[in-house]
Amino acid sequence: MTRWPQIVALFGLLAYLLVSLNRLAVFPPLGEDESWIAAAPYKLATQGVLGSDLFAGYYGMERHHYEQMPVFPLVQAAVFKLFGVGVLQMRVLPVACGFVLLLAVFAVGRQVGGDRVGTLALILMLILRVAAGGDGTGILLLDRARINRYDIAVPVFGLLALWAFNRAERDRNHTWYMLTGLLTGLSSLSHLYGVFWLPIFIGCAIARHGRDLLRQRTLGLLLAGFAVPWLPWAVYVATGWSDYLGQMRIDAARFDLLNPTFYIDNTLHGEGPISLGWSLRTVRALSLVRVGTWTMLLICPAAFVTMVWNARRHAGGAASLLAVASLAQTAMFVALLKVKTFNYMIALWPLGALLLAWLGIWLWDRRLLVVRFALLTLLGLIVAEGTARVAHARSNAGQTTPYGWYEAEVASCIPPGSLVLGLQHYWLGLRQYSYRTWLLPIYLADPRYYHEPMSLDQALERVNPTVILVDRYIDDLMKKATDVEDPNHRLYVGFEAFKARRHAKLTCVISDHTYGAMQVYSVAPSASLP
Repeated sequence: MTRWPQIVALFGLLAYLLVSLNRLAVFPPLGEDESWIAAAPYKLATQGVLGSDLFAGYYGMERHHYEQMPVFPLVQAAVFKLFGVGVLQMRVLPVACGFVLLLAVFAVGRQVGGDRVGTLALILMLILRVAAGGDGTGILLLDRARINRYDIAVPVFGLLALWAFNRAERDRNHTWYMLTGLLTGLSSLSHLYGVFWLPIFIGCAIARHGRDLLRQRTLGLLLAGFAVPWLPWAVYVATGWSDYLGQMRIDAARFDLLNPTFYIDNTLHGEGPISLGWSLRTVRALSLVRVGTWTMLLICPAAFVTMVWNARRHAGGAASLLAVASLAQTAMFVALLKVKTFNYMIALWPLGALLLAWLGIWLWDRRLLVVRFALLTLLGLIVAEGTARVAHARSNAGQTTPYGWYEAEVASCIPPGSLVLGLQHYWLGLRQYSYRTWLLPIYLADPRYYHEPMSLDQALERVNPTVILVDRYIDDLMKKATDVEDPNHRLYVGFEAFKARRHAKLTCVISDHTYGAMQVYSVAPSASLP
């Protein structure tokens, strides 16, 4: 049997590592979520506590951190413990997740249509540009694997669960059913929408086994495997239930499940990709030269229809399950997710890549010369676009200021022993100080997020910083809030009152083309404190 698909897949994996590790600690510039997500793993690795000092005083978040699901933080804590803390160490974990995701895509593709499908799906994950990308590539995997977010772990466990379920159905082996449940549990403990895999597996098991389902213990094994990772997390949450409810105030609007308009609004007007409103606006504005995006939009539905039609005689096969999973996952994302960022889309895109790869190989095997020519032409255009975008991102990386240099400049303006208030972007490079995020006093001043809201002035007094960092985002917020009609005007009033009473003094301004201007204020001690 020919080995060329496996050789191509191997080169694809090597290319992924080369591209992903290049200037990983520099590009893209560190975003707001990355340090936020790393703070709890850092404390666990250094102090043995899964908590975040960024939000110290907010519903016990410094003691137990519930706002993010536990799998990614636990693994990242192990990385920090073994290899130290820094931007590179922080971002290595998502790169590793991307690598395993490619292996999972290949494995599922192999089940669906052989090595060629698996290899083509893997290559499409690496070269097909889906998003605009900005300074990045627009290739979802390459861009998502370079930032420290937990989303990329969801499809890793989800696709492995799909692979395990196909093995279970093929071999009728109880161990594989339990492993399917376990992997599904880990997917949902990476981000809650990973639970979308569970009804898919349960529904397929019921459809395929009918009355024999209970006798075969398939359902019980699936649920038992799912419960294994969830039970420790449930116990951990139960130990701080009141704090858990408080921390969940941040995300309460995303779980208005008893309101019928919640689902309608999500479907029509959801914030981000794949809501109908967003999709229509995007398609209308989409350039004709965006080959990758048009390929996804037009050919994925065609692949789904062809796969369903082709699998009608093999309803229990891996191809039919892929078709069902793709449709069901998309439907649940559209109806149940209020926020649909491109970060979340990495959970769906591997299914799209598998659909495209399966259709491509299926059409190739029709042995029609004109079809093969069209497929090769399309693949060439996709490769050309993807390669150009990788070169574009590489060029931008060369012009990006290293995070470490910028943070060292800021740190040179901060006295030792300070308690620093700044946006969470900058915590990783300033972790030698006690550090609080600006979101902490803002949450304390908002009745949606705190049960006893106060003015921002009072919230800042509670945090009691000795140094305040005003970066371009906070500066822009406060400048807009000078207008009495602005909804954040109260924040401006509170900040100005605090600065006046505590004699805040501007001591440094650091300017940079990547991270913008940083104003560093020193704050006099509170007269009410000893």
